[in-house]
Amino acid sequence: MLKSAYLAPDEFTAITLREMLKGKGIIAIIQRFETTWLDGLPKIMKGGWGEVLVDEQDLEDAEKYIEEFLQDFPEQ
Repeated sequence: MLKSAYLAPDEFTAITLREMLKGKGIIAIIQRFETTWLDGLPKIMKGGWGEVLVDEQDLEDAEKYIEEFLQDFPEQ
């Protein structure tokens, strides 16, 4: 079962984290909230652009890797 490892504020962050996790051997996918016809409403309602999803068994490791990765980027 897929679980949310991170609520991404934008597409660039989501893609960057997905690729970083891939490099650590964790398969991740991106679930985008944004749609062209709602023009930003999902981002306001859900608090982010989309989620980085991983398999439930990888969730703890993924969250740890993401936290370590984002420590270098305090604005996230």
